[in-house]
Amino acid sequence: MRKSLISAVLAASLISTAALAAEQTDSGVIKKIDTVKHQLTLADGKIFNLPASWNGAHYKIGDKVTVSYEMQGKSMMASAVTPAG
Repeated sequence: MRKSLISAVLAASLISTAALAAEQTDSGVIKKIDTVKHQLTLADGKIFNLPASWNGAHYKIGDKVTVSYEMQGKSMMASAVTPAG
């Protein structure tokens, strides 16, 4: 019985940890694009780290975008940036 309870608690902990790592989205207006640091800052101050391969040439300050990202520690790692409607 005790092993079953411990297993259930561990399983619930793993499920909640996986949920925290799930991809999230956020929308906003671009405030800054830093091509050296590979970062995108929205007007609300949120900073997203971008893959080195990200080509933001068709985005500019003032564009409204939706960012798909995952939390990696305290950093938001973007997987996609798309125009917001």
